[in-house]
Amino acid sequence: MELWLWSAVLPLCWALALALRVLGWQICLFNRDVYRRTVDAAVQRWWGRRCLGLPVEQVLLLGPVGDDQTHYHGLMAGAPAPKPSKPDGGAQPMLCCPVSLGSSSERAPALARRLARMTLEFPDLTERWPTLRGIAWVGDEAGQSAYLEALAKGGVVLPEARMPLDDLTDLDTLIDAFHHDCRDEADWVLCAGVVSVPSADEPDLPGEAGFLWLVSHRGQQLLHRGEYLLREPEESPAELCVQIQRYAGLDAPPPNCLALDKTSQGAFVAGGWQSAEHQLAGHWGVLAQLAPFIGMSLALLQAREAGQPCGWLSQDGNNRLAIGMAVPHGND
Repeated sequence: MELWLWSAVLPLCWALALALRVLGWQICLFNRDVYRRTVDAAVQRWWGRRCLGLPVEQVLLLGPVGDDQTHYHGLMAGAPAPKPSKPDGGAQPMLCCPVSLGSSSERAPALARRLARMTLEFPDLTERWPTLRGIAWVGDEAGQSAYLEALAKGGVVLPEARMPLDDLTDLDTLIDAFHHDCRDEADWVLCAGVVSVPSADEPDLPGEAGFLWLVSHRGQQLLHRGEYLLREPEESPAELCVQIQRYAGLDAPPPNCLALDKTSQGAFVAGGWQSAEHQLAGHWGVLAQLAPFIGMSLALLQAREAGQPCGWLSQDGNNRLAIGMAVPHGND
């Protein structure tokens, strides 16, 4: 009898132990699958946010070649080479914008006032000022004050919202804010900035420039987020190029690419971003924190004109290498 009980109970115990082991294994597999799905969903949400861009409707530029907008088309292939000059009170020769006169301390506000007058000359903008949701500015307080005062003198009532736009982090914030706050089709944002760099390390020449974007849902070009090349051994320029391409949905480098300086031109060659034919340091000089935004502006103009993505490369005022892209699909 006792032998019979053991012969019956032992298989049951063995089967129970095996079942518990299988159950534990199934629970581990389930937890692993849930974890993987959670991580995959988080990664997809991250890429979805990073792939958002700024729809740009209009672009204006000021620079050493003047305010004739035809000079800035075609990646400035037909623009005349500016000649250095030394303004009153200047420390060294520079690439001056011919629409700005006066001493070095007055040049940035003068550029801002000229940019404001160009803003007021935009056709059909008079009816749209009430739906302006904010102004993002690149540059110092004196330039911003001169720009806003000139707009106010033109009869424009401006919203109170002001956003800094000094680097790529601020651009990220602006992109997120536009998609979160500007839900109405008529909403738009004004992005602008000017700079007059007083001096630069030789052999570079200081420059001066200004830009303006009308950002709205009518935009036919999309400015994607830019990235900085981190100064760490594990940061690969080629990998960063692939990341920017993924933002724009590209499997290969953009067909057009420009660089605002020689250093940024050479930094991303390993990723296939060739900009030697459109290295524009001789047209702009050193532009400090404004340089990436001039690169973005030229890329936006080229994307509109050529109907193809255009990459931009630049250093900023802290000598950080920056990379980004504009594509002609902003309102898709």
